[in-house]
Amino acid sequence: MELINSTGFPADFLSGSMGDSEMLGIVACKITYSLDREILIPVDPEQSWPIFDKPFVFKEISLAPELDYRKKGIDIIVFGKAVALNCEPVKRMRVAVECGNVSYKIEVFGDRIWRMSNGELVASEPIPFLEMDLSNNRVYGGTAMWEDSELTHSVNPDGRGFYMSKTQAEGQPLPNLERPDSLILKLGDQPRPACMFKPKGMYFNEEKISEDPQELMVPLIETVFNQTVPELVVNSEDIGPDVRLSGFCATGDIIFPTPPSTGPKAIVTVGSLHSRFPSTLSSLIILADEQVLIAGYLCLFRYLFRARETRRVKLEWLDDPIVRPLTGPGDRHG
Repeated sequence: MELINSTGFPADFLSGSMGDSEMLGIVACKITYSLDREILIPVDPEQSWPIFDKPFVFKEISLAPELDYRKKGIDIIVFGKAVALNCEPVKRMRVAVECGNVSYKIEVFGDRIWRMSNGELVASEPIPFLEMDLSNNRVYGGTAMWEDSELTHSVNPDGRGFYMSKTQAEGQPLPNLERPDSLILKLGDQPRPACMFKPKGMYFNEEKISEDPQELMVPLIETVFNQTVPELVVNSEDIGPDVRLSGFCATGDIIFPTPPSTGPKAIVTVGSLHSRFPSTLSSLIILADEQVLIAGYLCLFRYLFRARETRRVKLEWLDDPIVRPLTGPGDRHG
């Protein structure tokens, strides 16, 4: 099938067999916006992020190919640092990502180590900081020694703070990033890692865990194709008018108005048949430092494969893509 892209934005197409003659078509389109006084403005085409047809590593985080129909919900992926307000060093602060029913908060500490006091390990006072990386290697996890064997944390093997004994832990670092409701108080605490990015281990929504052993894998399967942690996946019907980042800028919150939930339309021609299929918002990648938002859209449709028939998909906007994201909150999700 031929793709005709009239949007002016990066797009790509992939088809696959669903049976003897039924095919699945997937169209991906991506718009890169710059934030200008709380308004999203599409950047020049040469500055736009492309469609990834294979894994792509950005700032040491692997982003999956985008022509995939199995993912559910809208992924919110935020690249940035925790930044002290007014450029005044802090020992502890909080960052938050909020959008619709998503409210994900992480407590950020300055560097600490375990120290021995009266025979017990206690955390040292945090060292003041101006900026702190939000990478998974500053989250609880990592590796520990058990007798002569090395144990890897099942959720976050890249982290720090996972120790099996006082001897191992003394003088070693604690995590910098923790969940506000499950802070590490003593050696032996094993909190759910406060990852900003999807870790390499088995990470899923604990609220959906069933007591039935046969259903233990369901929460994992539901999120395996998402590119972010479950806490940063929002359903299209629950997305809010903006994405608010707290703790990512020295001057205060950064607010991105959310792009339209419905993107370009795919006009599909198969032989004498013509149909229109909408694309829907699939991902929001935010570069906090650069104040850039990349909106990814996906369109799925099925068609019958018949030899010698014309097969074409034309991608176009029925509304002005430059104006539409700039309208008021009531018009952003039409």
